[in-house]
Amino acid sequence: MINDTLAFLSLSEFAVTCQIGAGSEFKGILDSPMDVIAGGVALSREYLLTAKTSDVSSAARGTSITVDSAAYTVRENRPVDDGLFSELLLSKD
Repeated sequence: MINDTLAFLSLSEFAVTCQIGAGSEFKGILDSPMDVIAGGVALSREYLLTAKTSDVSSAARGTSITVDSAAYTVRENRPVDDGLFSELLLSKD
């Protein structure tokens, strides 16, 4: 099952370099969708990083993380489906 899941993730095509604090670098996929809020009056941008859970298991709320040379802070770390991957909800510093 794990090998099947990894086959769908092409890190070489979509991933950027990430680093939690002074830890080791790893690859992750950053998505930043725009959401309409306040009854359609305002827009809000979310920052969502998808990475292997083994690479981001230490990322708790308030942890500093660098994604593609930009500074972010972790707001939430949540597992995806079977837990092989995690999504980090980030705020841009």
